[in-house]
Amino acid sequence: MHTCISDWAFWTGSGDHATLTSGTFDLIHTHNAVVTKADLARELKPSWKRRLDLYGRAAAEVLARTIKPNDNPHVVFCSRHGNIDRTVKLLHQVITREVLSPADFSMSVHNALVGIASINWSITESHTAVAAGQDSLLNGLTEALCQLQDVNSPVIMCYVDLPLPDIYKHLEPDHQLGAALAIRFDRVVDTPQTNTYSFRFNTHSNDKSSSLHQDAERFAGFLTNGAKTLVLSGTSGCWEVSKNG
Repeated sequence: MHTCISDWAFWTGSGDHATLTSGTFDLIHTHNAVVTKADLARELKPSWKRRLDLYGRAAAEVLARTIKPNDNPHVVFCSRHGNIDRTVKLLHQVITREVLSPADFSMSVHNALVGIASINWSITESHTAVAAGQDSLLNGLTEALCQLQDVNSPVIMCYVDLPLPDIYKHLEPDHQLGAALAIRFDRVVDTPQTNTYSFRFNTHSNDKSSSLHQDAERFAGFLTNGAKTLVLSGTSGCWEVSKNG
């Protein structure tokens, strides 16, 4: 399977100190910047931005860097835990018999951020939400590539996860950082040229030793450093990615 990756962006870190990297196919360059929570999601209307916490703002920022003027892409949104900080807060309110926060309730829905993005950028094409445990990024990529074969518009994959709240810290490696990755896939009409990518799914690999954050970071690094190949493994197989040309 051949595709063009025309735009991408990767955010990693925490609310006070994070790094944002982005690149474009046309300009063949990357932009690195240190950003805070206040710097994120500036392309959203203020009324929408105020509703978002770090999770939503990080996702909105990378998504914004893959959306073009007068665009109408399909969006595949993937996250292992979703906005778990809001979910834990709601569960605490239930246990303590507090009144549930309407804002937290509505924004805890897994695809809430994509709904806001659709309104903000007037996207009328469909969006898909994926949650598949440790395979969330891999399955989001699979969904995006499959959709690309069936539609005539670009498909953007957007992945985001933040570190788990303290109550669940024992379930993930120490010093885990947040990560948000968005990649814009465009169909290749002619014979694959330089700067297009080939994707091959191998069902025989089941080595899943890396974390989702590491997978997202490796994908962004692959797009940045000019490497020729990348393997993203999951429990049911792996994607083998190679750069053409």
